[in-house]
Amino acid sequence: MPPPLPPESGEAAAGDEGVLVAECLRLLAALPSAAAASPAFRRHWPSISASLASLSASLSHPAFPPQAPLLAPLASALSALVSVAGNHGSIGHLHTVSLLSSSAAELSQLAADAQLVVSPGGSGGGEGEGADGLIPRLRLGSAASRAAALDSLVDSVGSLPASSAAAAVSAVAAMLDSGEILPASREKAVYVLAAAQAAAAGVLRNLASFPDLLPSFREEGALPSLLQLVSLGTPRAQELALGCLQNLTSGDGDECQQLKVEAFQGGALGCVKDFLESCVGDEPGLAPAFGLLRNMASFRYIAEIAVSASFVDHVLAALDSDKAATRTEAAMALAELCNVGSKNRRDVGDAIPRLIWMLEAKAVTERDAAARALAALVAASGYRKLFKKEERGIVNVVQLLDPGAARGVDARFPVSVLLAVSQSRRCRKQMVAAGACGFLQGLLAAEVDGAKKLADCLGRGKMLGVFPRS
Repeated sequence: MPPPLPPESGEAAAGDEGVLVAECLRLLAALPSAAAASPAFRRHWPSISASLASLSASLSHPAFPPQAPLLAPLASALSALVSVAGNHGSIGHLHTVSLLSSSAAELSQLAADAQLVVSPGGSGGGEGEGADGLIPRLRLGSAASRAAALDSLVDSVGSLPASSAAAAVSAVAAMLDSGEILPASREKAVYVLAAAQAAAAGVLRNLASFPDLLPSFREEGALPSLLQLVSLGTPRAQELALGCLQNLTSGDGDECQQLKVEAFQGGALGCVKDFLESCVGDEPGLAPAFGLLRNMASFRYIAEIAVSASFVDHVLAALDSDKAATRTEAAMALAELCNVGSKNRRDVGDAIPRLIWMLEAKAVTERDAAARALAALVAASGYRKLFKKEERGIVNVVQLLDPGAARGVDARFPVSVLLAVSQSRRCRKQMVAAGACGFLQGLLAAEVDGAKKLADCLGRGKMLGVFPRS
């Protein structure tokens, strides 16, 4: 039977931690010979020996701090193993196996913690350590030390890279699960878990833009988690989760169509509505919410439900946003919501002046979105009358036919708008005066849908060249 721990080791646990390092190293060296005399050690020895080797390397490392909090539990665990090896004949085989199993797991965790201590950015850093250096301290310190590390992490968690954010989530979650956390630190721990959520959602949003990864999102069951984050996450995490869902449902392939259906079945419309109703102004960004609404509303059945649920009111309000991205996505959503049956349509006449104003925006995407929405609106005769009353309506739409000034705008939509009001002689005169005939020549060569019909309507069978090209 090996000798018991010398008295000074117990005193070291309470005072001089430097002695604990030496004591742990002594026990690590003594354990192999003690284990050789115990048949019960044979099954667990491979995992135990790997942990011992890792611990020896870490404790001997120059960067290992002599005050590391893990030394006391390590000395206790090693001493218990030595005791089991010496008493295996008197405590029963099953009991011995149980003790070895639990000790092996504890040693493995301690070995991993010790590696964290000596790794770059570990807990031996000083006051200038980065956020990554705080993460090991969340796992290894006393309750007071962990609380101090958590205080420091709260200030920097928003700037953590994705990999470090994942490590922070793991460490803070372990703190909460262990119960070894001061009451005052619980709220901070929950806060850290929530900014880390945003980092993870941001990574997923970027990954969702790759079509070949869409099957993985479905196979891993990502939709329920993302929808839960939209409901319960921080405002930034909600915005990024919505962005991820928008990317997942933005294509036309079978995988995207299935994701749209699954998102709808999972309650995405309700999540979007709750998000929009909970937001104050345009903070956080609302664009992803309208982008997801637009994608799902490409199914007419979903669009009709959205209209019945008063989504149109949110869309109309968003057209007045001071953020171009929000106005753009809202206009695109409005274009889809207008494609519902006449029984379910809502009055959106107030949108027409705003959309005409958006036709003058600097961003091509915003002008294109406004043209799409107007094309959907003027398909109804009542909205054509409202459009014709707007002084800048015809002029702004015609400018979108100019290949130089409106590069990137899908010409089919401004052509569709002009065709819708071309029965009016006054509107035809406005189109000609704004230079529509000259622009149409290029569209005819490109065989743009509707261009020939509009040209015939303006030309009355005559050559386009007789009209002025102002």
